[in-house]
Amino acid sequence: MKKFIYKTIFFFGICAVTMLLFSLLEEDGENSTEFMAAMVDKHKRIKSIEEPVLILAGGSNLVFGVDSEQLERNLHMPVANLGLRAHLGLNFILNEVKDVAKKGDIVVLSLEYFMEGDGEHDLHLLSSYYHNAALDYCEEHPKGLGLFLDYRHMMFKKMVTNYTTKNQEAYARTDFNKYGDGIKHLNMQNPSIQGSRYVIDANKDTEIKALNAFYDYAQIEGFKVVYAYSPYEQDEYQKNKKALLSLDRDLRKHMKIKLITSLEDFTYPNASFFDNVYHLNAKGRKNHTEKLIQLLRPEVEVPSELAIR
Repeated sequence: MKKFIYKTIFFFGICAVTMLLFSLLEEDGENSTEFMAAMVDKHKRIKSIEEPVLILAGGSNLVFGVDSEQLERNLHMPVANLGLRAHLGLNFILNEVKDVAKKGDIVVLSLEYFMEGDGEHDLHLLSSYYHNAALDYCEEHPKGLGLFLDYRHMMFKKMVTNYTTKNQEAYARTDFNKYGDGIKHLNMQNPSIQGSRYVIDANKDTEIKALNAFYDYAQIEGFKVVYAYSPYEQDEYQKNKKALLSLDRDLRKHMKIKLITSLEDFTYPNASFFDNVYHLNAKGRKNHTEKLIQLLRPEVEVPSELAIR
């Protein structure tokens, strides 16, 4: 009998400790400063606008490279910047746009050259922890107990990473403005080393098929979609030029979405970038936004009497 009592106490003790650990791995999503939690704020903004919206969709090149307020002022159309991380993958990003785009909207896709279709599972989990609808942007995801345990495992890894790694400045939810642009980096000094150096894979047949399916969807739903290359560092462009020229040929030949830029339109010198070969600093962002305005004017049909330089 004593043995049974001890075993019972031990069992409930383990349960209590487990529940305590799970509670420590919970995070208040509403007040979290996690970078990916900015998805919640971005969706609140876009869903609060009833009139047609210019939607920017892609990776972090949009976070660090666009002045949406200036776009809105010049193009006379509300702007919502959905960009967060390229590693979410193309399929996730396109499904996210499907969730919010409505008739009359204009979607500008600006995708990093290395972006692939599927994206990273852990990043999908992190996004959906804060923005539950993001589960529907994934091709497949765990459910029930499996999802609960995956969230706990993800939060444990996040806790360990936060403890062992120095916090990255300019990578917090509080570093965005109301349009969805990152702004803290604009007053920061450029780091000496820039990241995201990839050897570009020119074979994007799977991604082009996904883009064409998205175009067909946009035609049915009544919103417009155009494609603009992301900003890219000049030396990296030269290193990957052969692959990028091949990619450009394939896009122009096989993609249904209108491509409004050339490869070199948004290729900038190293001095224009912040901490990444896709992330512009304040000077680069200003130049890039001005170029983007000129390219988008014909797409949004801004009356000549309202257009300002």
